[in-house]
Amino acid sequence: MSTIGWIIVAIVVVVLLVALAMWARSRRHQKLSARAAELRTEAQQHTSEIGSHRHQAKEASVRADAARLEAERAQREADEANTALAQEEALHEDRLREADRLDPAVDHKADDYHPTSGGSHRARD
Repeated sequence: MSTIGWIIVAIVVVVLLVALAMWARSRRHQKLSARAAELRTEAQQHTSEIGSHRHQAKEASVRADAARLEAERAQREADEANTALAQEEALHEDRLREADRLDPAVDHKADDYHPTSGGSHRARD
């Protein structure tokens, strides 16, 4: 075969290789486009699930807020009850101390004096 024949064969081979590469590239792009379309379809189908999850999350947040408010209210009530208890205990102790102060049989100035309803620290005669 002559040089021109080999050149023509080489050109034909190069053209075929370029055409094959272009075809393979086109086919790859088609597959990628098809896969992208599938993913978009799947994503669209999950949109309703996202909405459902969003709704559930909002409901849970509302319940948590309500529970938090209820807990704060209960804590305020407990604090108020504890304050009232402390006031009642202080008033009770004040009454006992006053009774012990007035009772000549109680040594309310003793170092180990504690007010009691029975006046436990009797004065020593």
